[in-house]
Amino acid sequence: MNTVLNYAFYFFFYSVAGWILETVCCSLYYRKIANRGFLKGPVCPIYGTAAVVLGVCLMPFYDNFGYTWYIIPIVILLGVVIANTVEFLTSYVMEKLFNARWWDYSNEFLNIQGRICLKHSIYWAICTGIFIYIIHPFVVKQTHNLLTNEQRNIILVVALIIFSIDLIFTLIAAKKKKLRNTVTVKKETQESTKQSK
Repeated sequence: MNTVLNYAFYFFFYSVAGWILETVCCSLYYRKIANRGFLKGPVCPIYGTAAVVLGVCLMPFYDNFGYTWYIIPIVILLGVVIANTVEFLTSYVMEKLFNARWWDYSNEFLNIQGRICLKHSIYWAICTGIFIYIIHPFVVKQTHNLLTNEQRNIILVVALIIFSIDLIFTLIAAKKKKLRNTVTVKKETQESTKQSK
């Protein structure tokens, strides 16, 4: 149970950290403030999801083999497969839910449906190595040193409540927008049919 709660905590931690990283990078690139999350709050759940999946699947390699040289390439390769799978599925689900795409790699070399591509696979490879062998062990250690289980649980409950409210309102707004778009398309189709008659 404690492991589940830890990973739930890490999900929110990395969702916020990912939002900060991407927002800062994109704001500097576009020279204006850019909120990169699809929610109103400062979270990018794809980063939290990727971090948890990578942690669950790959941290056992680190725990059992440490920095064994021939295991590291295997971990990185698995990380690329896992991260690309998460990115592809997230893009697909978000497109179906919100009728919009938050990223499109169609112009990138060796892409699949514009959802994943070779360039970002290389980024994922680098990030996997850094995450598994440097960042996550450090975060786990500091979380254990700085927070009691009770403090972690309080933070987790507050984060879960805020995240749930944000998600509900975002889904409602997306549903309304989708309905408005459907009505607009129907009206345009009807008008076009009338004009053709």
